[in-house]
Amino acid sequence: MLLAASLLAISALVMSVIRMTASPPPATITTVTAPPPPPPNYSPEQIASAKKEACDASEAASLSVNNSQQNLIVAARDRKSPQYGPALANFQLVVAIETKYMQQHLPPATPNDVVKATNDYIAALVAVADGETRGVSNPDADALVDRANNIGDRLNKACS
Repeated sequence: MLLAASLLAISALVMSVIRMTASPPPATITTVTAPPPPPPNYSPEQIASAKKEACDASEAASLSVNNSQQNLIVAARDRKSPQYGPALANFQLVVAIETKYMQQHLPPATPNDVVKATNDYIAALVAVADGETRGVSNPDADALVDRANNIGDRLNKACS
């Protein structure tokens, strides 16, 4: 009986040591996520106002970009001429400023077709400026300009 009690005491001691030295089980973390908020509802007046703001901004920006691009086209006939560098720098600057201006005039209530057409037009203008900066061939530059013009037409349709 004494032997059984001793074995039981030793077993209890060993189990206590094992329990004390074992790492605690990992904590269970419960994450509760709230459902996303419903999309905002805009009144017809807010939508019309946002569309007008976005379309007016893109029209104003397009005028500046087109004027700058015309100067670049004239200078690009001879890319080694002294007029080409300043015309390219001006075009790059105008594209950078005017695309930022268009982005800043896309209120949240702007209809999706206008937003998409505006963003596509911005990307096309940046591609034209990038192509001119990298000195792509005239046919490649013309293709970039044609693409920008087609997207500009789509933006005009979305704005009408």
